[in-house]
Amino acid sequence: MERNESISERLLSRLPQPANLKDYQEEVTSLLAENERRLRRNKWAVVRVWFFIVVVSAPFLWMAGTHFNTAEGNWFLGLVGFWVLFGAIEIAKYEHNQGRVELLKELKQVQLQILELHAQLSKGGTPMSGKS
Repeated sequence: MERNESISERLLSRLPQPANLKDYQEEVTSLLAENERRLRRNKWAVVRVWFFIVVVSAPFLWMAGTHFNTAEGNWFLGLVGFWVLFGAIEIAKYEHNQGRVELLKELKQVQLQILELHAQLSKGGTPMSGKS
């Protein structure tokens, strides 16, 4: 139970204060930009993996077709299955990371909006007073 409390305390201690909102906005912007760069790099890695899978699997499929009555043909077919499964796992990892980045982006936007509202309320204004 202590471990859960210490994690929640650490998370709550990292919440930004309205006083340093501009610094936090810059930090969030750089974090999101870094995540986008990492996601683009990951996309190119997945494309390269699938290119490799196609290049490797085509001869394996040909060899499996020419030796379909022998054990070697089954091995070649098994290798194709392995590489396609490997590629599918890489795509699933990319999709998971893309969803994580999109969720983080939405969460940070909502958090920044809430912090801006807190800053406006702490200055004594109403949330809608700045808008015409």
